[in-house]
Amino acid sequence: MKGDAGLDAELARIGQRIRRWRQQSRLTLQELASRSGLATSTVHKVESAQMIPSVAVILKLARGLGRRPGDLVHDESSSLDVLHLHASERHPVGIEGQMVVERLSGDLPEPALETWRVTVHPGAGSGGDTIRYDGEELVVMEEGEVVFRVGDEDYRLEAGDSFHFKANRPHGWRNVSKSRARFIVTGTLARAFRAVMQGRVAGLSR
Repeated sequence: MKGDAGLDAELARIGQRIRRWRQQSRLTLQELASRSGLATSTVHKVESAQMIPSVAVILKLARGLGRRPGDLVHDESSSLDVLHLHASERHPVGIEGQMVVERLSGDLPEPALETWRVTVHPGAGSGGDTIRYDGEELVVMEEGEVVFRVGDEDYRLEAGDSFHFKANRPHGWRNVSKSRARFIVTGTLARAFRAVMQGRVAGLSR
C-alpha cells in the first residue's frame, strides 16, 4: 500500500495529465468544468493535486475530456502496444439532437492515427468554422447521408460510401437530410486530430 508520498505523487500525475489534455483541447478551466458538470474550483483542485478525486469526479472529468476513466489514472510508463477496448468503456460526448461523438481508438505510445464515430442529426454539422491540419482523414459512412465540404467542393456521402482526403484543406460536414446520419472517421497525426474532434464538440455549447 502506498504511503502519503506515493499518494501525493500519483495525485500530481493525475492532475498534470488532466491539465495537459485540457490545454491540448484548448479548453479553459471553466469550459471543462461546464462540460463535466463540476464546479470550476473542483477541476482546479484536481489539476493542482489539492484534493483526492472521487470515482464520480473521475468519471465526469473523463467524459468532459472525451477520454475513458482509466486514461486518467493509468501509469503511462506501462503503455501497451496492443489495446482491446470494450464497447462499455466508450463514453459518447456532445449534445443529443445535434451531434454526438465517441472515441474508438486507444492510447498507444506515439499513435499514428485516431478514430471516432460521429452521429449527426438533421440540420446539424461540424460548425460554421472549417478546420485544416497537416494530415489525412478517411470517412466511412454507416448510415444516413452527410455532405462534406473540402475546400470549395461539396461531396454527398451515403451509407456504405468512403471518403479519403488531405486534411490540410479547409473542411467540415453537415447533415442536410431528414434522418440521423452516422459515420466513422480516422485521422492521421493522432493528437492533432483528437484536438480537432474535441474542439468540434466544445463548439456546440458556444
